[in-house]
Amino acid sequence: MKYDKFKYLYPPRPEYKCPSVDLDKYDNGEYIGQPKYNGSCCIVFTNGKDLEVYNRHKEKLSLLTNYKEIDFRGLAQTNNWYVFAGEYLNKGKLGETGEKERNKFIIWDGKHLVGETVQTRLELLEDSFPCQRARVGIEKMEMYDHLCCTELEGIYKAPSYTGNFKKLFTELVKVDMYEGFVLKKKDAKLTFGLQELNNHDWQLKCRKETKLYKF
Repeated sequence: MKYDKFKYLYPPRPEYKCPSVDLDKYDNGEYIGQPKYNGSCCIVFTNGKDLEVYNRHKEKLSLLTNYKEIDFRGLAQTNNWYVFAGEYLNKGKLGETGEKERNKFIIWDGKHLVGETVQTRLELLEDSFPCQRARVGIEKMEMYDHLCCTELEGIYKAPSYTGNFKKLFTELVKVDMYEGFVLKKKDAKLTFGLQELNNHDWQLKCRKETKLYKF
């Protein structure tokens, strides 16, 4: 499907659950892991001029298009349409610095490359937005262990890991902003996101337990 004009597409969604004690089973070279952030799933559609921002339920997030803190339009590298799936930090959870994190968009997949593998898509995303763990801003310097900075205002990227999943999970869940871990099979190919439940067969989530969430 050629994506040459705006059409809503549902983001890939992990449904299968994995308790943290079982993470070693997937530490076999077949999976890529990314942090699971505690925010709201957000899908950005833009050609650099036009912009559409939605949540995973196909509800338009009109307020976000007015937030000057986030350079959504800068995600388009040409005048073609691009699709980016990520997490919008809107819950004010405490981050790695101990401060509340708000008004950040964290990319974890992008460009709507139907038929391409997870590994290929993440490599292309890395080419477009190389992972930088630090950035010097106007007011302060930002440094993270599990979050990548970009050159775009308010835009960040999820790092990708290929092993040591249990150790990483234990480290991540110490920080309020991180819900846990998402594992994605490297050779799995993206299929069309035409319904809310899609592409769930090649990914699984591992979340820390809370009063409201248990396995």
